[in-house]
Order: sequence, then structure tokens, then C-alpha cells
Amino acid sequence: MALFEARDCFQTYMTKLRFLLPSILGILVFLTPISWEGQTTIGIGVVTGWLKSLMGDYGLHVLVVLMVTTSLLTVLGTTFRVGWIHRNVESKNLFAVPVHWLLLRLIGMVFGLIYFFQIGPELLKSEDIGGAVFVGIGINVIAVYISACILLPLLTEFGLMEFVGTLARPLFQRVFQLPGRAAIDAVTSFVGASAIGLLITIGQYNRGVYTGREASVIATNFSIVSLPFSLVVAAVSGIERYFIPWYGVVILACLVAALITPRLPPLSRKADNYCATAPVAEPENKFDSHTLLSEAWHRALQRAAQAPGVRDFFATGMTNLMFFLFSVVSAALALATIAALVVFHTPIFSWLGSPFIGILEFAGLPEAANAAPALFSGFLDQYMPAIAAASIDSNTTSFVLAGLSVCQLIFMSEVGVIILRSSLPISITELLVIFLLRTMIVLPILVIGAHLVV
Repeated sequence: MALFEARDCFQTYMTKLRFLLPSILGILVFLTPISWEGQTTIGIGVVTGWLKSLMGDYGLHVLVVLMVTTSLLTVLGTTFRVGWIHRNVESKNLFAVPVHWLLLRLIGMVFGLIYFFQIGPELLKSEDIGGAVFVGIGINVIAVYISACILLPLLTEFGLMEFVGTLARPLFQRVFQLPGRAAIDAVTSFVGASAIGLLITIGQYNRGVYTGREASVIATNFSIVSLPFSLVVAAVSGIERYFIPWYGVVILACLVAALITPRLPPLSRKADNYCATAPVAEPENKFDSHTLLSEAWHRALQRAAQAPGVRDFFATGMTNLMFFLFSVVSAALALATIAALVVFHTPIFSWLGSPFIGILEFAGLPEAANAAPALFSGFLDQYMPAIAAASIDSNTTSFVLAGLSVCQLIFMSEVGVIILRSSLPISITELLVIFLLRTMIVLPILVIGAHLVV
């Protein structure tokens, strides 16, 4: 009996360590401000900078090789249906894709080769388009994905998300009128990627956990503020030295938008109906005998007991990395290039932004005429305001545009497409209205924050 009790105590002790040690390390790496080479950043930013330095002048070579490899393997898996790709589930998911994804990957590869070899149309060879997309964004994205995907399981696999999500549950229920599970979606987006949080939300709706209103609100307001993405935006916009205060302003703006937007049409008019193809899920388990902190602790330990070992930890990180490198990079850079051409070499967004030049000047933002066209360009791709910020000398204006890249949320190159292809009851017109509402809400907050910080 004593032997069994000693074994149980030892297992409990090890479970606590499996929760605490990785979670503390994850907090130190992802969430703790540090001073590094005269700038305030976070640990993952230091790792990202080190990877960029390691690639050095060969960063563009690495990017182009990745895009060519992705396209060739996708052609083999999708067009020729090569056996060894289809026999493996992971490789089949990566390289046997619908035709439009194949085309996007091929387009991204072609754009990358044009810039790399400096052959073809002048616009695509230029630093304003090709350089901004493939050097300014592409190399940063690779460095961030490598570091974030390998280390991200520290936050997601050992109980920290369950701990934080449980503690955040009362806020979501009382303030945002959402179920406690929504905290998990938001935390996932916060520490990982908006697409991951969005996919969780869609899955919960399909299983009957969320109603159409709840899922729509979560998808359009809480799949946001990814740390890795924010690091890329800050780097592209040239405001790395303001990252910590800028990130704080971004979080505040997103919370205010999440508080207001669901109370306005079209989200306020969504019905609380469950997905017709799924049964209503049972209410989440309660720990009635515990305080909220105690419940969070117990849920975290439950997750930690199922946490991966060292081999599975790195296997999870590498699986995530392969997904982002092969599934996202080429297509995202193709869409970013197309968006850059539309934004910077057609008058469409200049026409849309011209009525707001006076407003930006009244708000005290320098180079208002250059910034106005970028106000709504984020609807096409999230990087467009950041690219515009990189060409502006004013840190104050760049601060605001970089914030829009994160806070607007609805961008068609990723989030919009995922939502429209899902079962969520949201149309493209409603996405546009939500995008405009969020822009109008967060813009004053970003302007005030820019003047206080810069």
C-alpha cells in the first residue's frame, strides 16, 4: 500500500513539473519583455533575429528554394498523384491540394523567381514590390515560423492554455457574452496564429458547441493578435524598438473592438442557432468544489498528464513547421504580391483613402496622403498596411499602420477565405462591413497610442 501511495505521489509531482517547467519557459520565451542590444523585445524575437543573422545574405536563396520545392511537390501530388506522396497522410495533406491552391503556389514561385533572377516585368523586379514582399516579408516570415513553431508547444501542449483559458472564462461570459470555451480560441490565436484559433472555432461550431452568433463573433473578433505575426509586422514596419508598448496598444484596441463590434449589425442580428448538421454538445464540465484558480490548476494538470515527451514535442513542432512552410508561405506571398500591385499601382485605394486624408491630418499623423490609401488595404492582405508603413519616414504614422495590420483582422488572403469556405453563417458582404467597423473603432485608439508612445 505504501509503495502504491509513494508511486502516486511521485506521478503527481512529475505531472506538476510537466505543467510548470515548460509553461514557465514558454512564458519567458513568448511573453516576457527583455532588453536586447539596446531594444526591448521578447525572447522569441531574439531567436528570430538570430535565425535571420544565420541565414545572412542567403535568406532570399532559402526562400526561393522553399517556394520551388513546394511548387514541384504540389504538382507531383496534385497533378500526377505520385504514389509516395499519397501513401503518407502528412505529405498528402501538404501536397495534394485543390487546384486554386496549386495555382497560388505556382504564382508565388514565379513571382519569387522573377525577383530573384531580376528577369521579367519591372514592377515585380522592383524593391517596392518584389523586395518588399520577398525580402521584407518572406525572410521575416520564415525566421518567425521556424522559431515559433518549434517552441510553440511550450505554450499549447503542457496545460498553460487550459490554465489561462479557465481564468479568462468569467471575462468572456460577462463582458463578451460568450461561453468559457471562447477563451481557449482567443488564447490559441494570441500565442500561435489567427488561423489556428479560427479553425478551432469552426470545429466547435460544427460539433454543436457554439451557436451561429457565438461562432461568428469569435471568428471575427478573437482570432487575432498572434505574437509571431505581430513580430513580423513590427519588423516590416520598422518599429521594432517600440514593440512592447505598440503591442499593448494593439491588444487594447482589439479588446475594445471585440466589445463593440458584436453589439452592432451584422453580428448583433445573428441567430443563436446551432449548426444543423451537429447535435448540441453537453455543457462543459464544472469543478463545483473548487475556486476558479483551483479549477484552472486541475484542468492544467489534466492536460499536463497527457503532454508529449521530448520526441513528440519536437515532432509536433516540426509538423506545425512543415504545414506553415509548405502550405502557407508560397500562397501567402503570391497573394501579398497581387495585393501590393493593386494597392500601390492602381488608383483604387487612393480613391478610397482620399476622403480620410483630412481626418489623418487633423489627427496629427505626418505623411497623411501616403498613409490614407493603406487604411483599407488590409482587407486584401494583412501585410499591406505594414508594407505602406515601411515606406513612411514617420514612426508615428508607421505605428498606426502597423497596428491596423493586426487589428483589422478580416483579410481575404487567409482569414476571409477560411471563413467563406466554412459552415459559419457569414457572407463576404458581412465580412466587409465587420472589417470597416473594426477599422473605425481601432483607428482612434491607435492614433492616441502612437502620440503617447512615439
